[in-house]
Amino acid sequence: MKLLGVPLALLVFFVAPILGHFNYSKDAALSNPLPNTDFSDGNLPHLLTKRASTSCDKSAGSASKGRHVAYYQVADAQRRHCDKMTPNQLKIEGLTHLNLAFATFDPATFQLRPENPSDLNVYAEFTALKSKKLQTWISVGGWAFSEPGVTRKAWSNMAEKPETRAKFINSAKAFMRQHGFQGLDLRWEFPGAWDRGGRSGDRANHLLLVKELKKAFGNDYGLSVAVPATKDYLQHFDTANLQSQVDWFNIMTYDLHGVWEGEYGVRTLTFSEYAIADPQQPQGIVRPHTDLRDTEVALQSLLSTVDASKVNLGLAYYARGYTLSDTNCRAMGCNFKAPSNQGACSEFEGYLMNSEVEAIIEQKSLTPKLIKEAAVKLITWEDQWVAYDDDETYAIRQEFANSHCLGGTFIWSLDYGSRRDG
Repeated sequence: MKLLGVPLALLVFFVAPILGHFNYSKDAALSNPLPNTDFSDGNLPHLLTKRASTSCDKSAGSASKGRHVAYYQVADAQRRHCDKMTPNQLKIEGLTHLNLAFATFDPATFQLRPENPSDLNVYAEFTALKSKKLQTWISVGGWAFSEPGVTRKAWSNMAEKPETRAKFINSAKAFMRQHGFQGLDLRWEFPGAWDRGGRSGDRANHLLLVKELKKAFGNDYGLSVAVPATKDYLQHFDTANLQSQVDWFNIMTYDLHGVWEGEYGVRTLTFSEYAIADPQQPQGIVRPHTDLRDTEVALQSLLSTVDASKVNLGLAYYARGYTLSDTNCRAMGCNFKAPSNQGACSEFEGYLMNSEVEAIIEQKSLTPKLIKEAAVKLITWEDQWVAYDDDETYAIRQEFANSHCLGGTFIWSLDYGSRRDG
């Protein structure tokens, strides 16, 4: 399906973060900024560890020894003309849970269904990966499901009445039983948000839905909830009361910055060192979308209401990039004029899969640079500026999660990495 000549799946990846961060509170973010921090040795500064709302023995490795969850985007992985990835090609070593994204539900009958009919062809191969060490779950919803269209208000309509929630829950149990899924990951993006088809009663109804899912699942199926990293969306999740009903939360700590900020004048900036432009004018400056300092700020809101052991930290297996305005200015905070060029396989401007980043580094003989204050890697060539994460920065984030007593991490998404046979 295409919109304005652009494949819908690709358009979603571009548009999703635009609205997702449009309501971020600039004043709240800038009122308590963190200074530049040196992560060059892979060590977290005292400043970050002392800001956590909970304390624990960092050496205990709560996240390292905890959950290791990953998502697999079944539709996108099959859509690409190169770097396609089947479930059997996924590198699942070390994972505890693997979520298939996404299933959806009928907006009229509220019956769970595959996002695309062709996804059914992959289900058996996916669930066959389960073992004593790995569970295979289904993730329901996603950003596109709440885009303008017939399903935009489906979550709100389903959750507002006991009888419609029951239809969804009964179909979910039957769906998981039929296809061999062991748990359900709820990705309502996002309840209560006016720009996502939400309504005022969503917060309470979302909690009721989760409570009833938990009761219906008992010990037969697991249950998790994905939560946003921005306060304006997070406020519509009753996380304090949800935590007793779910096995864990997945906090989506990525897409915190991007090209949409320059085009729409959006201010999601957390750190005062770059907050010098007129707030009424587009920013147009390059920033990594997984800046660890932004992650710290995002965690503060969630950890103020839930136990850290219930939280999985999001790890991005993809990059965000820009086309620089001036090739003589390549540092974080320099101006950009457009998204980065599209990848050979992802075919979308402004982001690259990790597998594409690795290929570019090899093809162009690039030397990645560690941006110490953000704990991300940077590559630049010609007029391109791309920030991403790799094994070194994932290790830093793992220690960050440990220092905050988190219960684990999750990857979005595993099919963006290298193949098992790659």
